[in-house]
Amino acid sequence: MLKQKGYLGGLLVLVAAALLIVFFWVSSVQGQNSGRIAVVDTQALFSRYLAAPLYEARDRLQAEYDAKADGLSDEEAAKLFMEYQAKLEAVEREYSGKVDEAVAKVAGEQNLQVVMDASAILYGGVDITEDVLRVLK
Repeated sequence: MLKQKGYLGGLLVLVAAALLIVFFWVSSVQGQNSGRIAVVDTQALFSRYLAAPLYEARDRLQAEYDAKADGLSDEEAAKLFMEYQAKLEAVEREYSGKVDEAVAKVAGEQNLQVVMDASAILYGGVDITEDVLRVLK
């Protein structure tokens, strides 16, 4: 009977030690990840950075298209429209690439592991929208 009590006591000590190790490991993992997930408000980026140059490019390209398309056949106008649509998409890619580079730069500087669109997050994350806008300007 005494051997069983000693055995149970030793077993309880091992279980308690294992639980403490697991607790401290989970705590340290959680501590490492806090603040390493960030959010960016893409609507704010669009309205404060992307909108003006994209609308300006759209209006400029529309005016050029209208001037050149006057008097063209439907087929020629459609071909010209596709050319101008491709130019507008190139401008969009250029500015979207700059946004992606700015997000990557801020994420690297702040040692972030994940950056997500703020509209996809219900709770948590560090908002880096203003930091990204500072890099873009």
